[in-house]
Amino acid sequence: MIADDLSDYPFARSTGHIGSLMTLINRGCQRAIRTGAEHLDMTLLDHVKNDTAAEKGRCELRLAFEKGKLRSQPREKAA
Repeated sequence: MIADDLSDYPFARSTGHIGSLMTLINRGCQRAIRTGAEHLDMTLLDHVKNDTAAEKGRCELRLAFEKGKLRSQPREKAA
């Protein structure tokens, strides 16, 4: 779910730091269980608080992903 559908989003939210990523996923899973959603999506994760350092870099990375300057998934190889 995260790797296929949301890879850019958690990277931007965690600014590429594993500790911030694990905090986001852990808190997201807890919220999904509590709310009955039982899956992670951007709407649910938008309501999850992450550490301050990651939140500071979030806006800048989000804009880079939106403009296509960054991507978290590898490019497909040409045949």
